Amino acid sequence: MYNKLAILTFALFLSVTALSQDQEDNVVSAETTFSNASLDLNNRIELYPNPAVDYIVVEINNSTLENAEFELHSIIGNEIKIKAEDLGNGRYRIPVKNFATGYYFIVVKDETTRFKKAYRFLKN
Repeated sequence: MYNKLAILTFALFLSVTALSQDQEDNVVSAETTFSNASLDLNNRIELYPNPAVDYIVVEINNSTLENAEFELHSIIGNEIKIKAEDLGNGRYRIPVKNFATGYYFIVVKDETTRFKKAYRFLKN
């Protein structure tokens, strides 16, 4: 009983921390590759604005990705066809204006480096 309570408390703490961080700067980011010797921040991916109205920008910094591709999924898992516009310098704009309000997942993947990670955003 105590273990379940401790796990639930920890999960709640992480959820509240993540939500408060998202609300502070409206940027979702993740560092995906770590080395044993030191913290190596490769493939730093940011999505903004969040919540989105007309478009979402995906910015990839310090990247090891060779051919980044994007997939968009609704909250229930349906894949939505998108065409990302390359803005240069690792920035891509994806139009979401005609989508219904709700949560979506954008998957950033690269077959060459075997990278695949999903990020959630809200469409208003």
